[in-house]
Amino acid sequence: MQTSGNEAEVRVRVRRNPRRALRKLVLAIITLYIIFIAYDFVHDLVVTRLAKVAPVSRGVVQATVPARGILVRDEITVKAPRRGLLKVIVPEGERVRVGQVVAQVVAVSLDSRTGEQTFNVAAPRAGIVSYHLDGLEEIYSRQNINELDLTKVQTIQAESKQVLPGSQVEEGKPVFKIVNNLEPLYLIADTSTKLKSAEMKKESIILLSFGAGEKNTYRAVVAEKNFGGSSGKLLLSLSNYSDNMMVPRTVSFEVITERYEGFYVPSRAIVRKEGKDGIFTVYKERVRWKEVEVRGQVGDKAVLNGVTADMKVVLNPQYVKEGFAVKLP
Repeated sequence: MQTSGNEAEVRVRVRRNPRRALRKLVLAIITLYIIFIAYDFVHDLVVTRLAKVAPVSRGVVQATVPARGILVRDEITVKAPRRGLLKVIVPEGERVRVGQVVAQVVAVSLDSRTGEQTFNVAAPRAGIVSYHLDGLEEIYSRQNINELDLTKVQTIQAESKQVLPGSQVEEGKPVFKIVNNLEPLYLIADTSTKLKSAEMKKESIILLSFGAGEKNTYRAVVAEKNFGGSSGKLLLSLSNYSDNMMVPRTVSFEVITERYEGFYVPSRAIVRKEGKDGIFTVYKERVRWKEVEVRGQVGDKAVLNGVTADMKVVLNPQYVKEGFAVKLP
């Protein structure tokens, strides 16, 4: 059987160029591999740069409402027996027993060879000594707390002063006060409109913060709502309080409305999957979704159950997907 000239030429070409076709195939495979490696490198570089990974945080997350208040202590003033110079025996902040000499008044005396006579000023009760006076001790007292007319007493100007050692004191005028720190003190709280005081029940317990840290957080009992007929005013009772509350009459503080303690992450780190809450964690440099329980959310922080201290969470999950490689620094 004879073949045409064209068919013979094609067969010759096929026999002559198999290596060229193989080289093209190998080149294509190498090109695809380089593209894949480059994509993987660029992807890892971009994801590593964009994804923010950090350990879960642990602490207290709380929401607060600012408030101001008037402190009502169990305190009595002690007056000078004579006109003269004050000599301090017991310093500010010390606790004394009943009958203990707290101070002395050195008065001029013509009957003395030295021309002076010393009068002891003793504590009529046990308590903390304070030489800071404001003239409101008899008005804001625990004994007449239920008889206070807030519209009247709040117009009385306080005359805050500190009686210093060596200062001149007048007969019959207060020179120090004794505060019974073993009794609860009252706090007439003027809350803001953000605090729904109407929802608080009498005898309920609330938390107050007088500064940063656990040591400045105290429990208070709601003794009265709408105290003195004023909407938004609460009469609170504190059994435990700081020695710093022995002196001031007015204080600024915060009412803690929500409080959670435990592990927390930024709210934006929460990733919903199949109707469940979770977070993207990084384990062996791979992104994995971990189901969690959101106990509460305050501001931009979500407090979680189901996490441990060694977990690392992706803070901006919009840049990653489950299974992505993330190289940690």
